[in-house]
Parts: sequence; C-alpha cells; structure tokens
Amino acid sequence: MSDTDSTEGLPATPPMAGLDVERLDSLRDLDPGDTTYIDRAIGNFQVNSAAAVEAIREAIAADDVATVKARAHKIAGSALNLGVPRAGEVARSVEIAADTGSVAAAVPLVDELDAAMAEGRALLLAYQATYAG
Repeated sequence: MSDTDSTEGLPATPPMAGLDVERLDSLRDLDPGDTTYIDRAIGNFQVNSAAAVEAIREAIAADDVATVKARAHKIAGSALNLGVPRAGEVARSVEIAADTGSVAAAVPLVDELDAAMAEGRALLLAYQATYAG
C-alpha cells in the first residue's frame, strides 16, 4: 500500500467550531486516497490570505477602491470555498464596503479581516492535522 492509499476511506471529520467540515471533507475526498488537492488548497490559502490582507491595506492607503474590492472578493471566495465562513463573511463585508465607491468604509474592517484570516489559517491547519499522518 502506498502512502497516498493510507487516506482511503477516511471517516467524516467531527465538527470543528469555525469550520464547515462537510465542505472540507468533500474537497478532501475528491480523489479518494489522495489529499493532494485539499493540501494544495490549504497551502495556497495560508499564503494568499495573508498577502490579500496586506494588498487590501496597501490599496486602502492608495485610495484604490477597485483593488480593495477585487482582492476582498477573491479572498472571500477562497475562504468560503475552503469552509472558513467567518473569514469569508468578513472579506465580503470589505468588498461591500468598497462598493460605496470609497475606501473609507473598509478601513475599520481591515483589522477584523486580518484576525479572521489568521483564525482561518489556524483552523485549516487544525483540520489538516485530523487526517495527516
């Protein structure tokens, strides 16, 4: 049996506060016995969510509404796709704030976004630990 076969038939993950484990398990099990896809997605989120928050901060400083909106939209989609609802909801709030045509409404949300993304990264690593040997 190869290393990738060791995950075949993984049971459902018990509920984890702050995560949509059903969503994550469905991504994990896309290719039974191989967690490469979910592992890559989690790894990408680890890097991209931190970079997105920094890009949003820079865009706010530059009064660049379009970039704030685009980066918030992209990271919201990633968070929600990966079952991290709080991070996705806060990112959506930033996106909606940018819909006003000004970065001013997004300013008070950035620290909350940063915290939600950090929490999401930690939760995803905890989820990954449930199946990683």
